[in-house]
Amino acid sequence: MSYLVIGGTGFIGSRLVRILVEDGHDVTVLSPSGNTSKLGDVASRVRVEKGSVGELPDILHAIKRNSVRMVAYLAAESPPWTPMNVTKTMMIGFLNVLEASRIMDVERLVWASSYAQIGPPELYGGRKVDEDAPVRPMSPHGVSYVANEFAANFYAENYGLDVLGMRLGLVFGHGRNRSGFMDVLVDLFEGAASGRPVRVPDGDSVWVLQYVKESANAMAFGFNVKNHSRRVYNTCDEAVSLRQLAEYVQEFIPSAHIEVEPGGRTIRAPVDASRIRGELGYREAYSVRDGVRDYLRELGVKVPEGR
Repeated sequence: MSYLVIGGTGFIGSRLVRILVEDGHDVTVLSPSGNTSKLGDVASRVRVEKGSVGELPDILHAIKRNSVRMVAYLAAESPPWTPMNVTKTMMIGFLNVLEASRIMDVERLVWASSYAQIGPPELYGGRKVDEDAPVRPMSPHGVSYVANEFAANFYAENYGLDVLGMRLGLVFGHGRNRSGFMDVLVDLFEGAASGRPVRVPDGDSVWVLQYVKESANAMAFGFNVKNHSRRVYNTCDEAVSLRQLAEYVQEFIPSAHIEVEPGGRTIRAPVDASRIRGELGYREAYSVRDGVRDYLRELGVKVPEGR
């Protein structure tokens, strides 16, 4: 099968490309820079089309030239998330991908949505949030995912496009760019791995975390589903405080000097991902603890087998 991965040279997309290549598929990536450094040893087995999601002809060309039947969309705007930047990359870009997929009659479009559109815990009365719960995004980034879910639904209902959105959690892992609140995660892992003292603020704040390789697994799973009753699914629901995350790191690096400060506010409500497990049979390969262990190994930490 021939795949086009938009955002395939990025943080999550490069992991998805690896999965698809190792499964024997033909993979093309659309990238404005053409930089394949994150693809590592599979780069030579991937076709690269230089282009932008902001240009519909670039997407059409990539699909036609490579006889693409499946499309993955993981393009994202890096912080700062200004309304103008987010609109250009994450909303207009996604509309271009929807339109190109419709015109070229692709078999399925799987795209990365996010729990960034979920509101604060008090909005839901302490309940876990499923796919039917109301959303309340608190940033242009979150707003873009709400808009894209509506756009995907429109294309499915009006044009018959097979489109499936996978709501990812707060994604962590090796290679994550620094981006404001994500700095604390990068500092925790890289600092502990290098032997530097680490200070973790807001230790009691809780996040729905997802390891980057699990995010890629969820995207790949979306292509293997034969039938789906919904057009978007939550893919993770493991809520972990920064304190617990630091304890996982300490477990694997006993000599690490980590100071966790109390306090912090939980910004988004917990999520319920039981539907994707019950309806589609999805099973996670990485818990957050598993992800911590794998992340540290990628940073060169010698974590004993079995821990």
